[in-house]
Amino acid sequence: MSVYLLLYSLLWYVLCPIILIRLFWRSRQNSAYRQHWQQRLGYIKLDKKPRIWLHAVSVGETVAAKPLVDALISRYPTHQILVTNTTPTGLETSVRLYGDSVEHSYFPYDAPHMVSRFLKRANPDLLVIMETEIWPNLISACNNHNVPTLIANARLSQRSTKGYARLSKLIAPVLKKVSHIACRSEQDIENFITIGANPNSLGMAGNIKFDILNNQNTDTKPALKEQLASSCLVWVAASTHKGEDEIILDCYATLKQQFPSLILILAPRHPERFNDVYTLCSQTPFTTDRRSENKVFSTNTEIILGDSLGEMAYWYAAADVVFVGGTLVETGGHNPLEASVFGVPVVTGPAVFNFEDVFKILTEADVAWVEHSPKQLTERLSSLLTLDIEDKNALKQRAIKTLETNQGATQLIMEQVEQLLP
Repeated sequence: MSVYLLLYSLLWYVLCPIILIRLFWRSRQNSAYRQHWQQRLGYIKLDKKPRIWLHAVSVGETVAAKPLVDALISRYPTHQILVTNTTPTGLETSVRLYGDSVEHSYFPYDAPHMVSRFLKRANPDLLVIMETEIWPNLISACNNHNVPTLIANARLSQRSTKGYARLSKLIAPVLKKVSHIACRSEQDIENFITIGANPNSLGMAGNIKFDILNNQNTDTKPALKEQLASSCLVWVAASTHKGEDEIILDCYATLKQQFPSLILILAPRHPERFNDVYTLCSQTPFTTDRRSENKVFSTNTEIILGDSLGEMAYWYAAADVVFVGGTLVETGGHNPLEASVFGVPVVTGPAVFNFEDVFKILTEADVAWVEHSPKQLTERLSSLLTLDIEDKNALKQRAIKTLETNQGATQLIMEQVEQLLP
């Protein structure tokens, strides 16, 4: 063990009690944080069977992994697929998407004994990590136990590259132990080389999130529209973060003057914020209904608080325009493709550094727009809400064609899986 990895490990042991205290503190608002907490320390119960371990940190990565998980189940029917998550919402999404077809667990903390305990009990033949999770002790332990590791749909923003570069003495040796890194773009390949990855272990597979079109039924009639006023327009503000909801509500108040029938569906990213966002909505002059309290909405509804999980497709199917959150604050944005699948125009704020490659493709196709101020955001929303049916259909066709053109990452990733696990 290098001195840098030793120091990193010691830091984990020092911080672990604080992390656990924070975990239980957060459980005051969301009890899911204290459920199955022992799994985070490596205590899991699994049968002794051939196993492929796939890690997806939260909701976005879990949804993106679905084509890959489906392919793994089909290609390796004698293997159990273990899906781990870091967040409760990620775990809930995993259970909802995959049910009993896979095993579920929280991801272990990256302290040596916890990783070793988890690895011994899981005994995987392959570890697949989604996107940008570089855990030094886990990757080192897999290398020591001859477990191949694959980072799938690998992305590395310029911000993350700078951060990892500062830790190059720790990160570079670890990356050289990764069997293969299937990157989303050429820029991601360059960024991984910058922080010390072996160029021979890098390849470009494209973005697996474009493959969600194959798993999404977009032909269903939007059930929500049947409940609301027939002439209404629907704006979905998805995955909003703290500091964004007030801006969205101000934009809505402005747009409401131009579009009296406009309905706002406001869906915060994190469940623990549902009540706070409802309070903000209640302070406006608009009628607000909570999804958790209403299975059916009335024609008088103006704001719908999407305080539920697993229903973004339900909202997107009814949308005339979508705002993707995490972009008016320095979060880096969320996946716009989940809306683009429905042929809906997407608008965001400027902070899209987690999805730069995706937004580049969508903006060049004129199916998404990145705006740099609340004023510009409101103006863009206004222009999109005035599109006639012909322009809407043309935009939908552009969106579908763009997604189809960029599909195929799952197949390329599976080719790498088959090389590591014949």
